[in-house]
Amino acid sequence: MNLLHRLKPEYVKRLNQKSDDYTELVSNTLIALESEQYVSQLKYYVIVDLQFLLNNPTSPYNFFRDDS
Repeated sequence: MNLLHRLKPEYVKRLNQKSDDYTELVSNTLIALESEQYVSQLKYYVIVDLQFLLNNPTSPYNFFRDDS
């Protein structure tokens, strides 16, 4: 299961809301989430982009459900 499927619903909703203002950034972030299975595989810039888009400077592990 990729990270996009494990992203918590409230964060999916926020990304969809931000897509009008930050189309390219949201698109690139979604592509990165689709291509990785583990948070530790994300590139640093994707984590920073997620924190910016979600207005949440917390650990990136908090953005995802633990469906292991």
